[in-house]
Amino acid sequence: MSWEEIKIGSICKVKHGYAFKSTFFSDNGEYILLSPGNFFEAGGLKSKGDKEKYYVGEFPSDYILNESDLLLVMTDLIQNAPLLGGCAIVPTDNKFLHNQRLGKITNLDENKIDKKYFYYCLNEEYYRGQIRGTATGATVRHTAPERIYNAKINIPKSLETQKCIANIPSNYDDLIENNLKRIKLLEEMAQNIYKEWFVNFRFPNYEHTEFDEESGLPVGWEKKTIGTFADVITGKTPSTVNSNFFGGNVPFVKTPDMHNAPYVLNTSISLSNEGAESQNNKFLPKNSVMVSCIGTAGVVALASTNCQTNQQINSVKFDEDYKSFYFYGFARGLRTLLEGLGSNGATMVNVNKSKFEKIELIIPDNEVLKKHYGLVKVIFDQILILQEQNEKLKEARDILLPRLMNRTIEV
Repeated sequence: MSWEEIKIGSICKVKHGYAFKSTFFSDNGEYILLSPGNFFEAGGLKSKGDKEKYYVGEFPSDYILNESDLLLVMTDLIQNAPLLGGCAIVPTDNKFLHNQRLGKITNLDENKIDKKYFYYCLNEEYYRGQIRGTATGATVRHTAPERIYNAKINIPKSLETQKCIANIPSNYDDLIENNLKRIKLLEEMAQNIYKEWFVNFRFPNYEHTEFDEESGLPVGWEKKTIGTFADVITGKTPSTVNSNFFGGNVPFVKTPDMHNAPYVLNTSISLSNEGAESQNNKFLPKNSVMVSCIGTAGVVALASTNCQTNQQINSVKFDEDYKSFYFYGFARGLRTLLEGLGSNGATMVNVNKSKFEKIELIIPDNEVLKKHYGLVKVIFDQILILQEQNEKLKEARDILLPRLMNRTIEV
């Protein structure tokens, strides 16, 4: 099999995104504005979730993205994993715009290179390392089209071979995407059950339930604060002076780790046993509900195992398991309230533990809560299984990809 090393500039151009004005950002709208935060570190776009912004202002029409457009991340995130150089292929189910921190591949010579093969080249360490090496910027690193043009990739001269190679990791990505769609449907199912039972009061046997005329609630239900319903734990970062506190097996959750999935499986930082034990009262058991309350407020996730969080997150720990998924459904609707509670005229939202504990919620009787838990636990168990499957698929794909690209595995 004959291979060659080529410069990226010899096969394509890179078009900068548009400088969209922040005054027109919105929580909903027709167009989703893509930025580096919408990309996975290993490549691809995150499914619809809390990181999405919509744009409702005027903009040039040539910055609307089309299905199968290939995008490059040209700027790192400030407080997240380094995304510089990562890429994604635009999916079919939404209308997307790209801002100036992204580049779009144009004029790709598809007589020379298969687009899907090129996508995997751009997510492989050989290319990403070159981009990181030429990036500039003290706080936030960035690259430019001219530097991307000088980066090199290895390609088989045969387009057919390129397609054969690309199909292998693509099969893994297809399985991952199918699982993500199933997770989304399952989570919507669980949330619909929550709304039907606890917002519309159409829980089992509701037709024969007596309602209190004064409160409007079923008899036996009441309003309480979060603090009286369960224990609220505000996270804390162990002393960073002691390096022995970090790098172990205890997940340390920050808000960016919570985006895009019900359960947190991976964290960018972990604690050692020593670090976690230094703040033993901050441990959260599985199915504790974590809610971001500083900065980006209202991001909600479930603990998949014993973990701790940083101080930007208030978490709710339950004395009985059957309360967890009910509260998760409630917390999913807290964003607007938290933003109002935490604004105080300041630039950054900040909802402290005291304010969080005083938020009111409806507490159903235990019998209804237990029935709800029995119904939705099956759903959340399946979500966790699918998320864990995806992690294994990503691991297998990421082991295969460099071996395919460096010809350790022949196709």
